Amino acid sequence: MTPTCRARYIDIEDILQRTLRHLQGVQERVPTPGEPTIIIADNIYPSTVLQLDASFVKGLCLRDGSEQAHGAIIARAAGIAWLSQQGEALNSVQPGETIVLDMRHQRLIRD
Repeated sequence: MTPTCRARYIDIEDILQRTLRHLQGVQERVPTPGEPTIIIADNIYPSTVLQLDASFVKGLCLRDGSEQAHGAIIARAAGIAWLSQQGEALNSVQPGETIVLDMRHQRLIRD
């Protein structure tokens, strides 16, 4: 699947999940950190990125995702760093561990 197709697939899945939650009356749980945070996830929906507080969420580091995704565009516009396609490199990152997103070289640096 091309990066563009993969990015559009996430958009469609986002709409599907939001519709299902609405029909079931289920609220979406959005991360609300109380300190500067980098969120690590497999992927993230554009609608979730819209709800993030950029004063606390400083970066999104994804196992999958795409630089062409609407979530990436929204994140960058909000001043949130977006690093995708990090794969298994994220498996050993522990909650609370200090990490840095090196956007110039598109990599995660562990402290």
